[in-house]
Formats: sequence, structure tokens, C-alpha cells
Amino acid sequence: MADSEATRRLGAILRALEEQGVRAAPVEEAVELGRSSPEAVFDLAAAVVDRFPDGGTFLDAALGYLPDDRWDGLVGLALDALDRDGENEAADAVIAHAGLQALPSLHGQLDRLFRLRPNAGTNYENWPWRESGDRDVEPQVRRIEDPGLADELRQKAWRILLETRSPGAVARALALANRVHPVVAGFGPEAGVEACLRQAGLTRDGAGIRRLAPDGLFHVVFPGGFFEQPRPPWLARVHPTWTLEPSPEFPPMRFGGRADGECPLCRGRLHRLIDLDPVPSDLGVTGLGRLEIATCLPCLGWELAPLFYHHAENGHAVGVAYHGPTIIPQFPAEALRESEVRLAVTPGRWRWQDWGLSNSRENLTRIGGEPGWIQDAEHPDCPTCGRVMGHLMQLDSDLPTGEGGEWLWGSGGIGFVSWCDRCKVSGHLWQCT
Repeated sequence: MADSEATRRLGAILRALEEQGVRAAPVEEAVELGRSSPEAVFDLAAAVVDRFPDGGTFLDAALGYLPDDRWDGLVGLALDALDRDGENEAADAVIAHAGLQALPSLHGQLDRLFRLRPNAGTNYENWPWRESGDRDVEPQVRRIEDPGLADELRQKAWRILLETRSPGAVARALALANRVHPVVAGFGPEAGVEACLRQAGLTRDGAGIRRLAPDGLFHVVFPGGFFEQPRPPWLARVHPTWTLEPSPEFPPMRFGGRADGECPLCRGRLHRLIDLDPVPSDLGVTGLGRLEIATCLPCLGWELAPLFYHHAENGHAVGVAYHGPTIIPQFPAEALRESEVRLAVTPGRWRWQDWGLSNSRENLTRIGGEPGWIQDAEHPDCPTCGRVMGHLMQLDSDLPTGEGGEWLWGSGGIGFVSWCDRCKVSGHLWQCT
């Protein structure tokens, strides 16, 4: 590493770790190192995996800046460390983040990953098989069919086939579901299979399998000055997902404020989330040039969930009929701050994001793509046709309101918007810890 300033920064971080342990938590310093000298992140991560196996939030933060071409080498170092000692949290963190940011770096290591099981028992465990196609289908089938293999490993192999999202692999998994029914879920074989499918972004639709996430994916880019509430330096909005360049093909779009529609529960005006005008392609929305995404913030989740809205030809949101008495919301809420936002086509590196691993550093307000569930996958059924709704949008917490506060989904989770294109219905819910 030739950069003397990068050498100095790296040395200071490592000395702090040696003197104080990971409790030193040099998150701000690690982020600054990544922003100013991305190449040095490899040296930092390699040293942490080797010398500070407890890892820490500082390592998670730094990995977002690792150059794409260094992931292969770092994954190899992490797996070597796990081969020497299976208890290495820093190595586990490298594999978890590679499962989001650098999947190709894992695809040549799938046999080794199955044997070592980094992140065993977590949501991250089977991520390395995402986007791997059919390359690892036969080894997993052999494991599922092996009566001498532990049930836990046979179930893992079955879930891996689903996690690939590959039609061929998923078809093999469904054909073999009866081999793993006793360990898929505790609430009945068929329900267990469907729950696992939905966790992998899939559902059975007639005789086939349907993906529940659209191909299109766009990050919402907020204007300068939109966020006024101060944040500690280690949570500054500097992550690459906060600094994406707006795509010139999309004009500014209305965000926040009040919509014209009325909430059928409390009779208050709806709260606009965003006006997609025009609607980007590849979101699974057809026949509408504009789509107003709006809901009632004080009623959603606190009084009833999900909430559903019909969308007419002009895209306006109209609440699905509610037949109970008028509700007085327990928690009145102001609209989100009204502004104009832009959309950025999301780079492949950020196609997958996770609420937990983001740890409030990343921009998780996205249109399309795969949802970042906090709990189990929760795709509602369309109230009109009963079909499972696909994912459309998610909004993170800490968005400013018109009164100068910050909006939280529950304790600080994510709001999710689903879509039924047959019926032109949007569905709204949120999750938190």
C-alpha cells in the first residue's frame, strides 16, 4: 500500500484495536479509510480476520468500500481462517457481506462453504448460493437424498436450491420436498414449503413458480438539505448507496406531503409516499403512466395492516372499502417532508441489501428489487383477486416529517409496498424488530 496517508490511517486503527480491543469501535476511522483509500480496506480486513477474530461494526462499515476486484482474495482469506478455526466472527462477516455485495466471489467456493457453514443458523447462511444458477444443483440433490445425512444438513441443501432462484433448481427442490417435510416447518408440510418459497422471493402460481420481486431496481436520491436531524459521525449518510447519481431519464418526482385521497379508516387525508411519474419499466406495473403511492401513516400497522388501495387510470390511490366504525388513530402522524426526489438505477453491487447488516448506514429506500425483510417474508394476498402480491417498494425509517421530526416504522424498521398488477392494487405494511 503506497499511499502514506492510508498507511497512517490503517496503522492508527490497528493500534487502537491492539491497545483497546474491538471495544475501541473505530467505525468513523474505518469509514474514512474506505472513502479515501478503498484499496486499504483489503489490508484492514485481512488483518482483522487474522488478528482480531471478534470483528466488529467497524469492519462491516469498511467492507462497503472494498474494490470489486479484491473480494475474491478476501473471501479466500476468510475461508482459510474458518478452516483453521471455525469460530471467527470477522471471517463470518466477510462472507455475509460478500453474500450481498460480491456473490461471484463465493460461487467458486460453494463446496467449501457448505462444509464450513459460515454464519450457521442465521439468515445469511445460504446467501452464497444466490444467482449461482444450476452449478450446484446435483450436489445438493445428492445430500437431500442421502438418508445417512443429518436432517439439518438435508434441510440446508433443500433451502439452498430455493435460494438460487433458478427455475431448474427450484423445480428439483419442489420435487424433493417430501424428503424434507418433517424439518421444513412445524406447521404442516404444504404451508412450510410455501413459507420457504416466499422467503426466497417465490410463490406457487397455478402449475408454475412466480417471482415476487421485479427486475427493475432504483434507489431514491434525496435532495441536499432534505435530512436536517443531526447524526453521529459513524452514521453519516456517506455510504455509496447515499451518493448514487440520479438517472437523467427520470424527472424529479414528488415525495411526501398529503395526497388527495381519504383514509377509509379515520377519514383523514392520505399521506403521499412518492408519485412515480412516469412509472419506471420492469417494476411489474402495466397500463399506468403514473402511480401515486400513498397510505395513512397513523392507521397503517397501528390500527390495521395491511392497508390496501385501488389505483384508477390516473394512478390516484383510493382506499379499499372499510366497513367498521370510524377510527381515531392512537398515534397521529404528520406527513413526510414534501420534496422532489430523483431515481438512480441501482448498480449490481447493491442489488441485495439487508436491514440488519446495513445497521443504519445504507440507503434502504428503494423502488423494485428484492425486499429487505426484517422478519419473515410477508407478501399479502390481493383483497380483490386473492393472488399473492409482488414487491414494489420499501422505505426506511428516519425520514423527516413536515413538522421537523423523523418518521419511524415501529421501532425503526422498514415500510413495504406490494403490488397486484391484475387489479391495480397496492398493499402496505411494515416490519421492525
